[in-house]
Amino acid sequence: MSAEEAGKGRTGAGRRALVGAASTGAALALWAIVRLIGHTAFVAHAQWIDALCALAILLGCGFLCTCWYLNIRWLLCAVCLLGVLILQNLELDQQALHQRGRTEHVRVRRIQWSAGDGMDASVHRYTVTVVDGPPLAPFEENGLMGWKWVVGGTYTVTVDPQGSAQLRRGDKPGPPVIQQSLQIPLGVGLTFALWQPAGLLLRRQRAPSVGPAQP
Repeated sequence: MSAEEAGKGRTGAGRRALVGAASTGAALALWAIVRLIGHTAFVAHAQWIDALCALAILLGCGFLCTCWYLNIRWLLCAVCLLGVLILQNLELDQQALHQRGRTEHVRVRRIQWSAGDGMDASVHRYTVTVVDGPPLAPFEENGLMGWKWVVGGTYTVTVDPQGSAQLRRGDKPGPPVIQQSLQIPLGVGLTFALWQPAGLLLRRQRAPSVGPAQP
């Protein structure tokens, strides 16, 4: 191998390292932004923040995809960001139940339900009154696939005293390692989606500027 070929190989490896670092940094920055939005929505109990973030991600990446001649990488970026947003909400919810949740056995005395937020006709808002056990906050449930409450029935529920996490049926939950682990492949996919844009940006920055033509 000649010295020129070895130099080109080192240059190519260095460029790939720079592109990888740039795409990884951009992916981590987007992950941190989504994390901040999800944590804000979780603390403020505002679902509209999540909905607005998801809509902005879809519209923004759809616009960029159109401007980039329908490059599939932008669609992959949107899907990965939406997946990260959903998993981080589930992680925060699970973490709250793991730290503060307690398991209670409740017997249902009365059930009142009303329509949900109006966006989905199959979602109902239930208010369950129990004979013994802690008072349960109203919760929404899918009428087609949800768990049906029955008057007089005894159920095991996990209750968050601070009310930051949703009501859960079953035993006390464990740490949210599953939700955290599932974010790893989404982060890798986000890095892959940003690889080509990072490479194009570095090439444009390293391209020599063209000066005025000499007579």
